[in-house]
Amino acid sequence: MSDNKPIYDTRVRKIIELLKFMTRDEAAQKLGYKNYRSLDMYMRRKNFKYDSESGQYVPKENIADKLKKDPKSYAPTKVASIITAFEKANADPMMIAKQEGFKDHKEMAEYMAKRGYEWNAYKGNYVKTIGKVEEKTADEVIEETEKNQSLPNDIDEYIPFIRFLYEKRDDIYQLLSGTKEDGTIPRYVVPGLVRTKAIYMSDMVAKLTAEFSKEKNITQREVMEGALIEYLKKYGYKREVDALLKN
Repeated sequence: MSDNKPIYDTRVRKIIELLKFMTRDEAAQKLGYKNYRSLDMYMRRKNFKYDSESGQYVPKENIADKLKKDPKSYAPTKVASIITAFEKANADPMMIAKQEGFKDHKEMAEYMAKRGYEWNAYKGNYVKTIGKVEEKTADEVIEETEKNQSLPNDIDEYIPFIRFLYEKRDDIYQLLSGTKEDGTIPRYVVPGLVRTKAIYMSDMVAKLTAEFSKEKNITQREVMEGALIEYLKKYGYKREVDALLKN
């Protein structure tokens, strides 16, 4: 086992379970530690770190990869809505369940569990499940595989992918239309001496190049250099072109 891989031994699991119902100080006292700092030292040796946001110990690599944005923004819409509702004072589980379209709070809990969230009594809210490995039967694995092969009926399942596409919209616009979202044409400052080079091409392409140059207020040299740079980057010379432009 690698030294930097989190160790989910019996004591670590017990500590994680206790923090679902009590504070870090209370858990340390119950386990016989002098204070929570001693508990922290033990968990650090197991490659865990305390996350104040979730009130829980999490693997150190999860801290390194943790998004600076609100994690709810990357959760399904309904999950984020439920968590947000419980952040309000005097939140009523039964009322929240009804508002979100569930029969009762138990059905809501089942929904959250299926999406990797569990109830944390200390936080008074749902948190991302940590440190649990569920064993599944062969029939359950087959059933889950078949389910994943079909399209989800709940629109919430598409939200993370739609958000990803939105964040990459500039690249997608450029890929599909040849221009960026704001309509600008990419221009490059290319190092080296300017030399004359005769290029033979279709008269129709030459005509289109001249029209494009005039319409976009860009020289034909910039058009040709930009086109060649884009072509070279797309077909295997990206590293060489990037190195050239850095100079």
